[in-house]
Amino acid sequence: MFQKRILVSIILIFLSTVFAHGQKQNLTLSQVLDRAQSNSLDAFIQKNMYLSQQWEYKAYVADRLPNLSLAVTPFNYNRSFTQRYNSITDKDEYREQQSMYSYTRMSLSQNIGLTGGTIYVDSDLGRLESYGEGSSKSYSSTPVRVGLSQPLFGFNEFKWQSKLEPLKFEKAKKEYILNLQNVNVTAVGLFFDQVLAQLNVEMDSSNQINAFALYEMGKKRFKIAAIKQNELLNLELNVLKAKTNLAKSLKELQQTRFNLNVFLDFNENELKHLILPDDVPKLIVDVTNALELALKNHPLLMEEQQNEWEADMQVDKARKARHFQANLVASYGLNQQSETFYNAYQNPLNQQKVQMSLEIPILDWGKRKGNYKMAQSDREVIRLSSKQKQIDFKQEVSRKVIDFNLQGELVYNAQRADEIARKSYQVTLELFKEGKASVLQLDDALNKQDQSKEEYITSLKNYWEYYYTIQMLTFYDFRSGKALKAELGI
Repeated sequence: MFQKRILVSIILIFLSTVFAHGQKQNLTLSQVLDRAQSNSLDAFIQKNMYLSQQWEYKAYVADRLPNLSLAVTPFNYNRSFTQRYNSITDKDEYREQQSMYSYTRMSLSQNIGLTGGTIYVDSDLGRLESYGEGSSKSYSSTPVRVGLSQPLFGFNEFKWQSKLEPLKFEKAKKEYILNLQNVNVTAVGLFFDQVLAQLNVEMDSSNQINAFALYEMGKKRFKIAAIKQNELLNLELNVLKAKTNLAKSLKELQQTRFNLNVFLDFNENELKHLILPDDVPKLIVDVTNALELALKNHPLLMEEQQNEWEADMQVDKARKARHFQANLVASYGLNQQSETFYNAYQNPLNQQKVQMSLEIPILDWGKRKGNYKMAQSDREVIRLSSKQKQIDFKQEVSRKVIDFNLQGELVYNAQRADEIARKSYQVTLELFKEGKASVLQLDDALNKQDQSKEEYITSLKNYWEYYYTIQMLTFYDFRSGKALKAELGI
């Protein structure tokens, strides 16, 4: 009865495997990477993060362009009692007042990045109408007015923005490409996880069939005293172990397939059969060249430059805050008022305004000086930290390149070891069938075959993870000899 159950289970597994294989779609590593770039949630998130940075940069550019605005107050109606002086009775008294006020203003302004000030040209028109006793109507116009608002000797934020914002945008471009390459590294890991799970299912299915056949053969040999009872028990134990291993590997395949399908935005129940990339390119990456490319392209250095400039900005801000603050406001225009709209624009009079405001710190108990010293200390910390990060980055790039260059040889050795282990198991299996090898020798050959296959897949995984990590660090495809680019437009 036991033998029949095993045989039935083997047949069912075989039939289900054949049926499922007919429904599978074969995918290569390059196809998986293409899908990851176009459909994965990670790639979608990175694209939208970049678009957010792009709109932020466009807002900065817009701040540097002339700004035209229109302000309108269509009506402002007021009805209330107001205090008035009556010269006849020589008393203050409350009188009802009704008025309607309307106002419009058009202004063209421009920020001055060099000085941090703002220059503007505007024109406005106001209309005031009073109701009740002593009703009246009048207009006030400013046909044109030119003005300037200029901080003197103060902190110029526009100047620092002109340095920082273009750098931040270039860094955002690099980070977008970097993050897309990181998607590749993640996809490679998930790809080989499923490949290994597929392989384990295939090996465990074959091992179960072989274990059952060897157990049947062992029972016959035991009857004629060709093997000992403990060897027969080991063969039976191998059958049970093979069933357990197959169940575990099927579960692992289901989980790895689910992980990859979710990452690539496939239907969770779709069966994708992955093709192992055996063709490893014979590629050696020059360490010096890789370092030059990494230092030129990686956003880490841009980020450190940004941190240093921001620290310099805080020092400049704290230094200028220690001294007096002055602001100059000046304007010149034409102004007129009249009871009629037409006359409000006739023979306008000159209008001038000049204002100087000062703010002088007298006693702050060393607060401004402390802020300045603290900003200086923070700047030194950032500069030292930046140097250390650059050293660490160079070491990381060099180490990854060296590991990659060695990994090609390791893949070749693992592939050769896998071929030898597979042949060794076949030879040992034939010897066992002829009665010239023991069960322990057969088990040892089987374990070496399974282990060598797993080590070969792992070495391939490491090879491609190293390659795409180097590609991510250098922004360069060493197989095609081309720099990495990405579609960055909205």
